[in-house]
Formats: sequence, structure tokens, C-alpha cells
Amino acid sequence: MKQKQTYIIAEIAQGFEGDINLCKRFIKLAKAVGANAVKFQIFRAEEICTSDYKYYDLFRSLEIDPAVWTEMIDFAVENGLDFFVDISGLKTLSWIEKAKITGYKIHSTDLKNYELLNALKDKNTTIILSAGGGIVEELEKAIKLLGKNKIIIMSGFQAEPNLHSDVELDKIEYLKTKFNVEVGYADHLDANEPLATVLPAMAVLKGASYIEKHLTIDRNNLQLEDYVSALNPDEYIKMISFIRNVEAFSVTGNTFPLSEREQTYRKNTKKVVLAKCEIKAGQVISAHDLMMLRTGKTFEKIIDIETVIGKTAVNNIAAEAVITEELIK
Repeated sequence: MKQKQTYIIAEIAQGFEGDINLCKRFIKLAKAVGANAVKFQIFRAEEICTSDYKYYDLFRSLEIDPAVWTEMIDFAVENGLDFFVDISGLKTLSWIEKAKITGYKIHSTDLKNYELLNALKDKNTTIILSAGGGIVEELEKAIKLLGKNKIIIMSGFQAEPNLHSDVELDKIEYLKTKFNVEVGYADHLDANEPLATVLPAMAVLKGASYIEKHLTIDRNNLQLEDYVSALNPDEYIKMISFIRNVEAFSVTGNTFPLSEREQTYRKNTKKVVLAKCEIKAGQVISAHDLMMLRTGKTFEKIIDIETVIGKTAVNNIAAEAVITEELIK
């Protein structure tokens, strides 16, 4: 069985910088690089922080009128993209739930925002829970409060750039087993390092079925918000190519089967039990009568040499003949 196709979310986050033209440009770009969905952070500043918080003015500058956002959501859908939204409060929820969004992302900062979680309960939608910086008990309670929704847990955390020591891919399997839900991975390595295009494919091999990765326009010459871990379009295409390639790998689970190609390889390369010299009918076969070599002769089953020693030849066996169960008794 092969890996199922991974769902790619082009994370724009705050990279649009409050500019509607950049929003449209990012949507077109996400489609061009082959993403399945685009995701923006949509909020009012007062849903995130107080006015004395260090990024309050930045958050205010990112605010766009709901009617314009609705137009952008429709634009994404028209371009064949799903649309996810990071949501932080009830004001945004009150209008965006009427738009054509695919689902919501709950940042780990809101895992204890029970007012928001209760408002999303039983919406029969898709909700991504960010696990980065969260603890198991918070995830357990959030999942319970969200009720009848499709839950996806997104491993990885947003402190950018991630250090190599921040990459904990083993958490993917832990979260899958613990919560029995699909798990994704959000990578925030420095986009300039080679692993930035490869790590998401590694996460897929560890069991991630969703990948969330920042996309930017031109990291070197247009340093938009969240650019540090954001891939340029050509890099993004390369990342997706790595993911699609590893999806061709077979999934065997907790078994150890041999594929058809591996069975052919086995027959072509395994040394088999051969007669070292002619063995007469009725002769008791000893170790001196046998040898183990690869052969060009055809055979169906590889038998153990120890099952041959001490047996009697049923018929004459020619030198270099493959010893089969039918030739001995």
C-alpha cells in the first residue's frame, strides 16, 4: 500500500500585510505552486491582545474589512483552492462562518479560549488544532469542547526560525495514537537552509497527512511578515515534489511483507542449495554433497540446507542441480 496524498496548506499568515492586492497575489501563487489550500490569519487586534502588547499596532495594520475578506475567500474558491482561516475571537467568527471557508485553525494561544471553542462546537466543519506550545491536557479538553467537528492536530511550533532541536517528528505518531485523529506538521525552519524543503517530506514519512508551510513571494528582495521560514515559489514547488515522491513509498505497517519486485530480487540474488556433484538415487546426502551459490536455473522455493542434509535422494540429481523438496525424502 502506498502513502495517501498529503494535503498541502500554503500558510500566508500575516504575510499579506493588510494589503488586499497582496492577498490576491498570494492566492494565485498558492495555486501555481500546487498547494491544496491557502491559509490566512484573519482577526481584529482586540481579539488577540491589549493595546500595550508589543505587536498591537502591527495587528491593527493587518485588519481588512470583512466584506473584502469575503471577496478574497470567494476568489480562492474560484481558483480551486480550499481556504482555511486562523481565528482568534467571536467578532471574526460571527461573519466568517457565513463565508465559503473550508475550516478553521485554532492557534495554540487559544487552546484555553473556551468561549471560542464552545462557539465552534458541533459546527460539522474541519478544525486544525495547533499543538506547538500546548500540552496534552489542553488538547484533550479542546477536542472534547469542539464536539462534532473533524479535528486535525498540527504538530510543530511557530517560534521562527526553528532550531534543529525544535524538530520533534516523533510527536506525530504519538499524537495520532493518543487522539486517533489525523496529524499534520507545521515546519518553521529557516527557509535558507537546505532542510527547509526536505523536512516536510520527512514528516510525511513519520505519518503526517497535512503539511502547513509558509509561502512568500521573494524572500530576499521583498521581506514581508513571516518571511523567515517562508519558501519562495520555486522552493515550494521543490518541497511539494519531495512530498509527492515519498508518497510513492510503500506502507507496510507492523508487518514485513515482500513486494513482487522484492520477491523477484530474492530469487535472483539468494544463494540456493545445489548439488556439488552428481548424487545417485537412494544416496544419503551429506554436507559434502552440497554447495550454496546463486544460479541461473529456475526454482520456486528456497529451502534450508539443513533440511537436505541426512535426507535420501529420490532420483539421480545432476551436479549443479537445484535441490528441491521433491528430490529428497
